[in-house]
Amino acid sequence: MAVLTPKGRGAVASLLVEDAVELIDRHRLFAAANGKMLAEQEINRICFGHWQGRGGDVETGLAGEQIVVCRVSEERVELHCHGGTAAVARIFEDLAGVGVTQCEWVEMIEDGGKRPANRVEIELAQALSAATTWRTAALLLDQQTGVLVNALKRLGSVDWKQRDQAAGWLAELLEWSNLGRQLVVPPTVVLAGLPNVGKSSLLNALLGFGRAIVWDEPGTTRDVVVGHTALEGWPIRLADTAGLRATEDEIEAIGIAHARRELDSADLVVLVVDGSQGVDGDSRRLMDELSEALVVANKSDLGDVAEGELPSDALVVSALTGAGIDRLAAVIAESLVPAVPDPGTAVPVSERLIGSLERAVLAVARNDESGFRAAIDEAIG
Repeated sequence: MAVLTPKGRGAVASLLVEDAVELIDRHRLFAAANGKMLAEQEINRICFGHWQGRGGDVETGLAGEQIVVCRVSEERVELHCHGGTAAVARIFEDLAGVGVTQCEWVEMIEDGGKRPANRVEIELAQALSAATTWRTAALLLDQQTGVLVNALKRLGSVDWKQRDQAAGWLAELLEWSNLGRQLVVPPTVVLAGLPNVGKSSLLNALLGFGRAIVWDEPGTTRDVVVGHTALEGWPIRLADTAGLRATEDEIEAIGIAHARRELDSADLVVLVVDGSQGVDGDSRRLMDELSEALVVANKSDLGDVAEGELPSDALVVSALTGAGIDRLAAVIAESLVPAVPDPGTAVPVSERLIGSLERAVLAVARNDESGFRAAIDEAIG
């Protein structure tokens, strides 16, 4: 048995159970509204009823969890219950109590009668199940059609005399490694800056709802506030951090330390300055320190920044009125995903796979054929 739906809260949770029809009937775990035993239900026919659990009153069918059941084959059953963890945990506990074992869903899924044959196919299935936007799902579906596996098999069958060609193919694959990582783990965008420049307001504007508390007292944000959204179809993790300044407040200092850690691991830093106040010495020092950051002058509704005070590529926005927010979202997305592969382009989608490909590159450089073969075999899994 396995859960097919992603972890977390949801309206419905779907479970797949195999070789357990007789056990469910014998222990009277399920009571169908039509009065038939599970083994008597038509295949592919949706059946409503109650999950009685062990010791439930199957005669009345009045107690227990309401579920929808469908036998998809002689011994395979889909159970659809209330979302969340409690209902799923209860059903799993009841099934385990009669001898059914739990496994990962990738061990049970089938695609045209074929289960995933290698680690790449499993990783693609897992990534696709967790995809949160159409854009990422489309890219993963393209890989799942055989694009990625075929590219790896082509590398594995290359004549060693043509290793220069193999090196070119490896370079083409690794060109998309950053995008591949982002298909699995959304990149982090950190909003940084001095206190009271409007970082929290900007976070809320980008998210489209009030995730962070906004107050005009400097130092209001004491910890990292995180929100998840999608910009231009790409999922991202947005982090609002404590204002970067010297402080004797112990709690605020801890928040600033957390902000520094977020900055160290960020995929993109958005340095926010108060555009209505101009660029002072402290803001200038942050620009020098975070030289790779995207500079954003907030509070344009209160006044214009003096010409020449900002970098040429800086953006001017107002978190209050929404002016410039769409442009900011587009620039963030373009910074994180500067290029999109054409359909049919292989994209490696796991750290494990990328690591194997990088070892294959080193093997080619050393003229180590056995090391190259081992790395490609490891990549395919």
